[in-house]
Amino acid sequence: MIGRADPPAGTRPIAAGGDPARRAELARRLTVIEERIAVAARAAGRDPAGLTLIAVSKTCPADDVVMLHTLGVCQFAENREQEAGPKVSMVTRLLATPGDDPSAGDAAGPGGAAGGPDLTWHFIGQLQRNKARSVLRWADWVHSVDRSSLVGVLSRLAVERGRSLSICLQVSLDSQSDSGGRVRPVVADSGRGGSDVAELAALADLVEEAPGLTLRGVMAVAPRGEPARPAFARLRAVAERLVMDHPQATVISAGMSGDLEVAVAEGATHLRIGTALFGERPGVP
Repeated sequence: MIGRADPPAGTRPIAAGGDPARRAELARRLTVIEERIAVAARAAGRDPAGLTLIAVSKTCPADDVVMLHTLGVCQFAENREQEAGPKVSMVTRLLATPGDDPSAGDAAGPGGAAGGPDLTWHFIGQLQRNKARSVLRWADWVHSVDRSSLVGVLSRLAVERGRSLSICLQVSLDSQSDSGGRVRPVVADSGRGGSDVAELAALADLVEEAPGLTLRGVMAVAPRGEPARPAFARLRAVAERLVMDHPQATVISAGMSGDLEVAVAEGATHLRIGTALFGERPGVP
């Protein structure tokens, strides 16, 4: 499974101050979630090795990230810059090996962001333009580009930092076509962001042409109050249309702890898993 690798050589088995019991719990949860993904993939006639597990570490401490990393997880996601920046810096310091620059937590790694050569960070929250510079200090991917004004800002900042940023276009699944072809809302404004499907082609072209940005595919969250599978089926149709004009944009970032099976059935390639890996997080929106 992409996103999981053999534990990297030279890393500590437990982060400084880490709890062996917590590491055992994370290992157990990881095994369960990987088995769920494998079963879902086989049921859909897909190879589990073609799926990417992204551990959504929001509100969890840096020690949890490091312990999952020692278990082979390489892909992590955050949705709030004010939490993510300090956490990524701490994780980078905890994973540093003797002889590394102690300021590495604030420096760009080989991929252009912090985290080291085998650790990738994804930003999955709604992105405000005034937070973009801070996000680019640590994120390798932004999954939530949903308007043209963000594209220019991210491109300029990526060029300034001499790096490439992977982009997913966030698609709103809060509307669908009825039998007469008319688009109607499924739920009221969800506050989750996302581009209208009708505007996606133009947005994709803009990203494709922007220096410093690489268009990877689409991302969406299933609407509240509706079964997830019809929504993910709509996303799959959007993704199939997008890849006709942008053949490299093959990523479908969809599926979370409660709906990963139907996301896999509808073609998801990147699964954003939080609660099932880390446990319940009270008060998290």
